[in-house]
Amino acid sequence: MSTQVGLWIDHKKASIVILSARGEEAGLIISKVERQRRRSGDSPLKGSYDPIQVPADDTRQNILTSELNHYYDSVIAAIGDADQVLIFGPGKPRSN
Repeated sequence: MSTQVGLWIDHKKASIVILSARGEEAGLIISKVERQRRRSGDSPLKGSYDPIQVPADDTRQNILTSELNHYYDSVIAAIGDADQVLIFGPGKPRSN
C-alpha cells in the first residue's frame, strides 16, 4: 500500500493525516511564528531619535523567514516519504 498524506496548512498550524500499510496517523504541528512583529520604535520617542531603537525592516523579515523555514522543515519531516500528498489550506472559494 502506498503512503498517502492529507495536509491542511497555514502559517499558524499544520494538521497532518497519514494513511499507510501501518494504519492511520494524525498529527498537529503548531508554528511559533508571529506573523506581524511589532516594531519596538513605533511609539513616539521621548528625547532624541536613536536609529538603533527601531529595527530595520529587513532584519524583521529575516527573523520571520527563519522562523517559517523552521516550521516548514518540521512539516516536511512529518510527511516523510509519502507517495501522495493532498494539500489544503485557507483561501477564498473561486466563483465560476
